[in-house]
Amino acid sequence: MEEGMNELFTIIPKLPGVRVFEFSGDVARSRELAEFCEEEGHYLEIVTFDETLYEELQNLRAKVRLIPESKERYNQRSMNFDTIFIDLDIDKLENKEQFFRKVYRMMKNAADLVVDMRDKEMESMAQFLEDLNYVAINPIETKSSRVLTAKKMHGWTKV
Repeated sequence: MEEGMNELFTIIPKLPGVRVFEFSGDVARSRELAEFCEEEGHYLEIVTFDETLYEELQNLRAKVRLIPESKERYNQRSMNFDTIFIDLDIDKLENKEQFFRKVYRMMKNAADLVVDMRDKEMESMAQFLEDLNYVAINPIETKSSRVLTAKKMHGWTKV
């Protein structure tokens, strides 16, 4: 497992019944997350917008779904999540603001968001997330990753 990815998994709460969600854009990262969640006993759901990637993710020990980005809700059965990893190229999203608003609605209060920032501008993304009511926004850099973390505000606003 990549040393940097292991560090990022410490963001996931060490509690029973933790729900983790990933928007996948990379098979290797999804595999590492699936292995970690299986070892820790966490529920993991992986979603991709790419049909080819969906086929490659099928053998992982997680609930894997292929959905369109334009889908009204990304989570099924109104399940809310403790930690959400966004490991896809956010610049290729059809509507970045709508995407992050939908993600906000599927997070538990005080849940963590981890956004992959490979070659992205951290400062402008931090301001973007703040404008959408995310709080505690922080950059994290490891040997192999650049991410921005944020939390959902405690239900003070409707998104």
